[in-house]
Amino acid sequence: MRIRPVDERDVSVEDDHPVFRVHLWSPTAPAAQVPPERIGWWNDSYELRECDVHDAIAWAQDNSPEDGRYVLQACHRREDGHLAAIVLAGREPAGPAA
Repeated sequence: MRIRPVDERDVSVEDDHPVFRVHLWSPTAPAAQVPPERIGWWNDSYELRECDVHDAIAWAQDNSPEDGRYVLQACHRREDGHLAAIVLAGREPAGPAA
């Protein structure tokens, strides 16, 4: 972790209505039946609104599949129209070995 002091006045826009995305990842086969490097994964994705980051993390943890994992992102629509997603928690599983 790297830490440095900042000037909070450098923020030009704040959004107090965040939009989150949660990707819930599940293995395609029970881990006991397949070597870990050969497990495939699939996911379901959800948009969460009218909540804060603590609510979003709790929802992701409560709804993660058994033996699965989640990725929580904060979403932001850029001026060029593209959707930017900032990963806040979790990470995608590694795919099957090539």
